[in-house]
Amino acid sequence: MLDARHPFFPTFVRLMSEAATMRPVYDLGTSARFAKEVGLVRHLFDEANYRAGGYRPDLNLGDQACDFDCDIQNLSGIADGEAGSVLCLSVLEHVLYPERTVREIGRILRPGGLAIVSVPFFAAYHGKSGRDANSIYECSKGWQTDSSHGGYGDFWRFTHEGFAFLFAEAGFSRVDVFPIDGWLISRLQVLGLYYRLRRLPFLPGLMARLDRPRLGRSTTMHFVRAEK
Repeated sequence: MLDARHPFFPTFVRLMSEAATMRPVYDLGTSARFAKEVGLVRHLFDEANYRAGGYRPDLNLGDQACDFDCDIQNLSGIADGEAGSVLCLSVLEHVLYPERTVREIGRILRPGGLAIVSVPFFAAYHGKSGRDANSIYECSKGWQTDSSHGGYGDFWRFTHEGFAFLFAEAGFSRVDVFPIDGWLISRLQVLGLYYRLRRLPFLPGLMARLDRPRLGRSTTMHFVRAEK
């Protein structure tokens, strides 16, 4: 997860600032209002024009609870062109049909609308479904999955080219993909060393100078900025 000291954070703030001006903002596939990295930039948003939707969300969170229950693969409760911008952070890897999700995001965005999407790339499995022993699948038992926040799986990773294809097929006019880090930080993240080493005073600046995010190379996560 990003924080304010990560080298990508200024770019993240710029992307969120742009999305916040395109109201209403729909934050889809989240567990609560202003969850995940969105909470770091909550001050950017007009909360009256921000709506959070999750699949079977916990509605006992008071003011932080999601505004509505939704399956982001079928957003039938949201009209065509209703959204000014859509946020969908660390969600596409957990849905069975990401292409349907991207089409639905495109459908609910108005012309000129903006989608900000993130998906881990060089990252460990992080599902909750418990499907961790063979046989992974047997025809006689069928395929069962739980997309709620208590039991989702982890299905997909996407390259920048995969993102370009997904969003182009869904009718988006422009797609920009941002790797958040490069070979050094991504490997330190996987090894669980990045946040430990960053505590040393001189290392964050040094790592940021040495680590050059590049499309088509190792990165912990991709962020997508897609224009309708």
